[in-house]
Amino acid sequence: PLRKALIDSKLGTAMADGTGLQDDYKESVFGAGLKDIRTEDAGKVQEVVLDTLRKLAKDGVDSDQVDAVIHRLEFEKRERSNAGFPYALKVMFSCLPAYNYGGDPYASMNFDADLARLQQERSDGRWFENVIRTELLDNSHRALLTIVPDPDLEDGKHKKELERLALIEATLSEPDRNKIAEDALRLKAAQDARQDLSVLPTLELTDIPMKFEPLAPRSTPIGGAAVDFYVLPTNGVTYLDIRSDFSVLPQEQLDLLPLFGRAFTQSGAAGQDYVQIAQRIAAYTGGVGAAAQVQSLAAVEDFVQSFVVSGRALDRNVKPFVEILADLTSRLEIDPARLKEIIAETATRLESSLANLGFQFAILLAQSKLTSEGALNERLQGIRMLHSMRELAKLDEQQLGPIIDQLQAIRTTLFRAEAMQVVVTCEESTVATVSEQLASLVKALPAQKEKTRSPKPPAQHPVPEARIAPVPVAFNVRTFKTVRYTNADAPALLVLANYLRDTFLHKELREKGGAYGGYAQASTGAGLFMLGSYRDPNITRTYDVYDRAVTWVLDSPIEAEQLKEAILGSCGDVDPLESPDIKGRREAVNRLTGFTLQEREKFKHRLLNVTADDLRRVTSRYLANGSGVQVTVAGADLIEAARKEHPDLFAVVEPV
Repeated sequence: PLRKALIDSKLGTAMADGTGLQDDYKESVFGAGLKDIRTEDAGKVQEVVLDTLRKLAKDGVDSDQVDAVIHRLEFEKRERSNAGFPYALKVMFSCLPAYNYGGDPYASMNFDADLARLQQERSDGRWFENVIRTELLDNSHRALLTIVPDPDLEDGKHKKELERLALIEATLSEPDRNKIAEDALRLKAAQDARQDLSVLPTLELTDIPMKFEPLAPRSTPIGGAAVDFYVLPTNGVTYLDIRSDFSVLPQEQLDLLPLFGRAFTQSGAAGQDYVQIAQRIAAYTGGVGAAAQVQSLAAVEDFVQSFVVSGRALDRNVKPFVEILADLTSRLEIDPARLKEIIAETATRLESSLANLGFQFAILLAQSKLTSEGALNERLQGIRMLHSMRELAKLDEQQLGPIIDQLQAIRTTLFRAEAMQVVVTCEESTVATVSEQLASLVKALPAQKEKTRSPKPPAQHPVPEARIAPVPVAFNVRTFKTVRYTNADAPALLVLANYLRDTFLHKELREKGGAYGGYAQASTGAGLFMLGSYRDPNITRTYDVYDRAVTWVLDSPIEAEQLKEAILGSCGDVDPLESPDIKGRREAVNRLTGFTLQEREKFKHRLLNVTADDLRRVTSRYLANGSGVQVTVAGADLIEAARKEHPDLFAVVEPV
């Protein structure tokens, strides 16, 4: 209710960062607010928050909404997933706040007892209403924070820093200057020194298993749709993906696909508005998402275009879970006012996240200059997507009418029984229930003939490019076209990426250059190799480092221990820790794209036998021929300084 009141107020376009409960401090903090407001409306936002809390404290909190939140917490505790990072680390992080502040670190794992106590207190009276009153409304430790952008902030900070350094320099004696020079030399010596890796625990190549776990689906058609069941121990959770081929969409609808993914799960359906649908999703699922995915084929320069609806639910909620998916796929209702809110929220989120998205935008733009696959990915997730969202944000509700018609056309094109592949990961006891519910879902879909595929977009012109963004740092990417997964050189390229990152780029870009990160990445599926820097204060120096990285591999000795560490790191890339939910989905994609069990085991065998000569050979063949393209996303001052130093560094300079 608080979120709805804030969004419906039209005072801003998205929830402010920090909204919600921050409970990993010694004293928890609750916040609520909006982004993209007028400065003079800050007080109005505060009144919306307080008025909503007063209404909840007086009239009561809807018990169904409370049940939905409790269900979400229960789901989070029940799910044993390694998605994101290993489940054991998730458990550890949940214990750390209490441990750090002298509490009981095991308390966070005692969910059942806490839930029972909460249910008892709920039954005794107005527990939530009292908490709202005592902890929020009557809490005098409250502040109104208004964060206002200052276009002169960065220049002012830089000026103050120069003034401070000038004052320090004016007071330096000759011994002080000598000591600074000596300290700088000692730092450089420490950075250049070889580290003794033998003091660290390590695996040996013989410890790496050569085989992958075979995983075969139980395939069955249901109402014309292809359904694959992966029966695995999921701790009472069912995972379901609906995959549809979006290559059949006409070109004019491709730019709307990212918006469709957001509108799909944030709109109304089957006579219910978006709030009611959101309440159903919260009450019966662990979340429902939708997005376009572009996946590389293993052996040929081609790719699969899939729009994927994914969700998960406790086994006891499979029926209402699939009913929600059925309503969304067959009876989606997109309201113009709600769509305008979705667009505004998305555009605001993108604009306010440019400092975090700069690296992604640079990578995607560089890839778009080399392959058709890269061009499509950039269109769906990169700067072109940002530009599309900006244009949509200019439309009023009446002008959104044709956009809604296009979104509904996308839905009816994608969700046809014959065009869908459904992937289910669940336990044996749930298969029959899921099958029954899927039959109802498929039956509700329209029957349409096979669609003609649209032509794939061409790669963009491979010229060096800079994009100006409101950030004080740079994201520098150089990308090379290489070979696909089944090529014998692909494993060596993967090892080369790990070797360069750990032994050269980290030291040169982060330790010496001041960047937050220096990376090398081999996309063996897409046949691309990337050198990149993240939040980097340099541009020309970084591209010089990329040049030196190539000659360093070719001319410097490659030590056996460093090569072994690079191979071990690569093994982690190709055989990561997976929980059952990931295993089913990954196997389905592997079968779709040609990453068969045999090809993966052949790749691993080649990987474990990569030599120093292999690294030099692939470096010479793919990186030393000058065929790479480079893209920088950075602040205007950094780009201007780089162009003064190297006028031909970029052929194109445009704003993000």
